[in-house]
Amino acid sequence: MNEEQKKEMENLAGDMAKKIVAGLGLEKIADLSDKVEKLMAKDTVVDAKMAKILGGKDYSKDADKLTKEEKIVGFFHALVTNNEPALKALSEGTTGDASGYLLPEDFKAEIIRELQDIVVMRQLCRIVPMKRNTMVIPSMTSSVQVYWTAENATKTTTTAVFAQKSLTAYKMAAILYASDELIEDSTEFDIVNLITSLFAEAIAQQEEYAFTRVNGTTQPTGLDTARSASTIATITAVGQDFDDIINLEYALPAKYSANAVFMCNRATVKELRKLKDGNQRYIWGEPVAVGQPSTLHGYPLYQNQWLPNGHIYFGDFKRAYWIGDRGQMAVKVTNDSETAFTKDQTAIRVVERIGGAVVQGSALKVLTGF
Repeated sequence: MNEEQKKEMENLAGDMAKKIVAGLGLEKIADLSDKVEKLMAKDTVVDAKMAKILGGKDYSKDADKLTKEEKIVGFFHALVTNNEPALKALSEGTTGDASGYLLPEDFKAEIIRELQDIVVMRQLCRIVPMKRNTMVIPSMTSSVQVYWTAENATKTTTTAVFAQKSLTAYKMAAILYASDELIEDSTEFDIVNLITSLFAEAIAQQEEYAFTRVNGTTQPTGLDTARSASTIATITAVGQDFDDIINLEYALPAKYSANAVFMCNRATVKELRKLKDGNQRYIWGEPVAVGQPSTLHGYPLYQNQWLPNGHIYFGDFKRAYWIGDRGQMAVKVTNDSETAFTKDQTAIRVVERIGGAVVQGSALKVLTGF
């Protein structure tokens, strides 16, 4: 083959290569390859941060060796960086709907712990795990009666009457818009702890309101809502004095008095602090230690800002009101909302399902008009 023929063959080969490239879109493939390399480089940085968070441990192989702090920060960092392999390894699984991933037990425990420190209803009432959205609870409305009988006489029979209370779980969502700078610092426990505290404070206030005042149709049945439905007996104040408090105490059956406490709002506390006995001595008792409640006539008194003015509850809250905890909390992040996109923020949403209802109203009494 002479030089002229070789040159012609090279030209034909070049033309053929161009046609192949154009036909198969290899330019696009090269562009995609470049993007893949950039993503791999980014993932390498993300994995390096995760390795630092977990102290060099592997999140899939060494999950049982991770400390509480490593699990919490590792999960949160994986969430905001969309690291799905780490999310699957560190979470309790997915919700199966749009709610996202289930919070690890340690993460959820941190939020719940702060909830109980902030509000009083979770402190005082019974927490019931719920395996389904509705739980039917037997509530005894009348007790067994006992009779003395003569020998060989016909025995009198009695019946304990049971009613049924329904505890229904409702979904509540809390959303925090976090700045990109805050997200970048998500490798630090202090930052994640701050975000945990913000969620706990927001959820706590809404829970306290729900367990105290809301309607019971789209939300839990609030304590004061149940009272207005005649579930809890009401005593009306007469003289707005100490005699009213004594009447309230003795309206409660003696079997509930051992674990009884008072509950009212701050404005009502101010009036209670002015009460004096017959010798003009204040009956208000200051807390015996830091973090402990004040006392009224020897009983602990807790403040609930959502109770109406002049309403004072007294009784055994653990028997009276049950809070239903339906499974775990779920969390999801997104940048798709308008607020998040326009302000360079990430929306973090935590979802919980809770219920609340008065189960044994006889364990509580309420004084109104004080």
